[in-house]
Amino acid sequence: MIFSFSLMFLSKIIEIPAIFFLALSGIKMYKTIIKDRSKENIKYAITKYAINMLISTIMLVVAAFIETYLSTNLYLSIAKYV
Repeated sequence: MIFSFSLMFLSKIIEIPAIFFLALSGIKMYKTIIKDRSKENIKYAITKYAINMLISTIMLVVAAFIETYLSTNLYLSIAKYV
């Protein structure tokens, strides 16, 4: 049971900060758009948010890969000996 939790913990270390990063980025974009309504600042805020969203998506894909393939293969290889 401890081994199973440790494998899930590995992917959650990446997943949770990525979600917080995306949420904070969205809040900053919202405040920027509400505070200053000039078109250049809105374009800049949306571009910055899109880059942050891409980074978060990559982090979430890596976490999903770790949880799906790496954790499963490690679990199956260790289960043979237990």
